[in-house]
Amino acid sequence: MGFRGKKGKETGIAPSFRARCAKKKDQWLHTVKSPIKAAILVAIKAPIRAPFKNRTQSLTPHSIQGAREPALGVHHSASQHDISDQQAFREAALSCFPDICLDHLEKAGAEHRWNHQHFISHVLDQQEKGKPYPTHTKSLKRKREAKSEGDSADESGELQKRFEQVNRPQNVDAGYAKLYLRMAKTLLMEDFPEMYAQDIETVLKENRLHLYPSYMALEAERSGENAVARFRTKKVPTKSIKRDGAGRTSNVAAEKDAMEEYRAARTVCQAKASKRAAEKQREQDELDNRARAEAEGTIAECQCCFGDFPLNRMVHCSGETLHWFCYECPRQNAEAQVGLSKYKIDCMSMDNCEAGFSRDQRAFFLDKKLAVALERIEQEAVLRIAGIENLESCPFCPYAAEYPPVQENKEFTCENQECRMVSCRLCRNETHIPKTCEEALRENGHSARRVIEEAMSAAMIRSCNKCGTPFIKENGCNKMTCTRNGCHNVQCYVCSKSCSYDHFNDASRGGKPGNCPLFDSTEVRHEDEVRKAQEKALKEVAEQNPAVDAALLDFSFSDKVKADEERRKAANPPPYQHVPRGMSLLPVELRQDKTACSALLTEFRSPSCVPPS
Repeated sequence: MGFRGKKGKETGIAPSFRARCAKKKDQWLHTVKSPIKAAILVAIKAPIRAPFKNRTQSLTPHSIQGAREPALGVHHSASQHDISDQQAFREAALSCFPDICLDHLEKAGAEHRWNHQHFISHVLDQQEKGKPYPTHTKSLKRKREAKSEGDSADESGELQKRFEQVNRPQNVDAGYAKLYLRMAKTLLMEDFPEMYAQDIETVLKENRLHLYPSYMALEAERSGENAVARFRTKKVPTKSIKRDGAGRTSNVAAEKDAMEEYRAARTVCQAKASKRAAEKQREQDELDNRARAEAEGTIAECQCCFGDFPLNRMVHCSGETLHWFCYECPRQNAEAQVGLSKYKIDCMSMDNCEAGFSRDQRAFFLDKKLAVALERIEQEAVLRIAGIENLESCPFCPYAAEYPPVQENKEFTCENQECRMVSCRLCRNETHIPKTCEEALRENGHSARRVIEEAMSAAMIRSCNKCGTPFIKENGCNKMTCTRNGCHNVQCYVCSKSCSYDHFNDASRGGKPGNCPLFDSTEVRHEDEVRKAQEKALKEVAEQNPAVDAALLDFSFSDKVKADEERRKAANPPPYQHVPRGMSLLPVELRQDKTACSALLTEFRSPSCVPPS
């Protein structure tokens, strides 16, 4: 920059500028590679342009050009000179700062009138003050690798998938379980000082002594998510010396696992709380906005649903006469168009308006997913109309390119930076070469069938909710006792909860009508559960693999197999049949008639029935 003398005249370049440049030059030459060294020397040793004589004059292109001296003694026209100045500025700046943000560079170039020495000096001064220049970020190749503002939500979702498994196994080692349970109780009591220790232990037992689901249940109780409060709260919360369990550390495996679940639960709860707060704030903002619009008289009627909305929450068509709509109506119209493989969103007014919506208006009611779908449909339509020969498109994104005949190249490599998928041009799925399409389809079908088989097995196999030992009941009552040494947990075969006799529907043992049945047919229960699991898994697999042949997923049995199964059941009845109390004197034929037996049992238990003396 110019250096003013005593009388205010500019006497040239400030001495400190050259000193700083020389100092920074030596520092850079020791750290950067040789090609950049030469560029920096060129940038620093280049002639410095004369400053403006009058800094308050209007900065028109002619005045700026007149205030500058031609570089290297060559006279150019005004436009050529401006272009050469800008190019020299960019080259010098990028030579010194190769990772600088290009948008910032263009803006700074205009501010410094494309004088690279002024700009370099300014950046060096800012770095000395601890203010680095903005750098450009490298774009990632795959969409799933990209980071976004939803990182916290993604982390919360991953933690939920990991720790919210229903049948998550439990370490049965006695020493591990003791340390884990002690740490879990400590952490929960520190985070929930208003809860009684007995209630915390109850929640832990209900969740198979896992800390994560117990924390979530207690947080739901504290936040009021449950319609009815289950536990009492202390009038005066317990005071704890160390309330923040997130700062704990331990080298013991059991304690480390407990603290990992604890931190995961806190992360998920914080994410949910932030989401609830944001939704509540949005609702309040909308209420305030509507109240303000009503006070200002800026309320209009939607031409589709005829509801009243603030004008700043409405969009309009691009016709000569503007028709206003709420966000929801054109969005639903766009969804309908996508379902019909169309991309045009026309005005929905009753005035037969054929206008559409401009891009800036569509941005208000289209989310990213819907906008991409419309753009893809439009692109496909344009390409079909163009009739380009040998045009191939990616089945996973809108990218398309000209390709040789499929006989020469059966694979399509997508060049979209957010996709990069390699697909088969014949079946339009992920590449499976060297396998044929039929072989790949058959393999996927067997994998899908295996998923259904595993779901059917999981529906019939129970596991102890304390030690995780799997088991299947053959007959008897539904009050099951784990036979594993050191466990002996008692749980219900129907709902898998720890229980006693009062958990069931037998009133003579302390139960209530409507509870889980104490006795029922094990085979019938297994068949019903397996059938429901099969139907659910088949539906999910069919949605995920629509190309799989339905015959590969068929689990129907032949008539011969069914007949053999009926003969087996008849030849091997259960070792004994449960007879309710008071019914043991009935004949066997009457006991087998379930309707008559149930009627007699109801009459026998009624208060009006007097037992024989």
